[in-house]
Amino acid sequence: MNQGNPRGRFFRDNGPWQDGGLIFEFPTQSQWVAIFLKFQSQAWHSDDASGDQIIPPDPELPDQPHTPIDPDAIPPLNVPDGLVRIIAALVNDVRSPEQETVTLLNTSDTAVDLNGWTIADKQKQKMPLTGTIAAGATLVVPVVQPVALSNKGGIITLLDSRGIKVHGVSYTKAQARQPGRTIPFQV
Repeated sequence: MNQGNPRGRFFRDNGPWQDGGLIFEFPTQSQWVAIFLKFQSQAWHSDDASGDQIIPPDPELPDQPHTPIDPDAIPPLNVPDGLVRIIAALVNDVRSPEQETVTLLNTSDTAVDLNGWTIADKQKQKMPLTGTIAAGATLVVPVVQPVALSNKGGIITLLDSRGIKVHGVSYTKAQARQPGRTIPFQV
C-alpha cells in the first residue's frame, strides 16, 4: 500500500498510515535499525485523513495538477520543502541560563513571511516564529520555552503556517558536547 500517490493509476490506493518501513532489532548489540521506504511517485507530505498528497496550488496555475519538487533545485514558493532551511544551531551555550539559537537560511529570491511558522524540538514542543526573512538571507532565532535543545542530541523541525514540515535536522550528543560551539548542518 502507498500513501501520497498523485492522481493516476494508484491514486485509490492512498490511505493513512500506509507508508513502508522495516524495523530490525539486534539484541546482542542493543541496537535498532529502521529503513523507511518511499516510492518515487509518493509524497512526504500527505493528508492524515485521506492519505492524499499535499501540494499547495500554484497561484499562477490554480487548476493544473502538480508534480513533486526536484530535491536538487530551489523549491518554488508554493511548495514548502526546503524553502527555508535550518543551517546551524547553538545547543550548548556557555552562559547560564543557556541562550540557544537556530539559524535559518531563506533559499528563495523573495522575502518569506514567517508569521505562523514554528520550530519544534525532539519532544514536539513548538515555538512560534514571527517576522520575515529576506531573500537569500539568514536569520538567527533565539530558542524560547517550551522548546529546548537537548545537550544529549536531538532534532529540530521547521514547520510552515499550515504545520507542514519545511525542513528538519538532527544532531548527536557528541556534536553538542562542546559548549559555545555552533553546530553547522549541511544544506
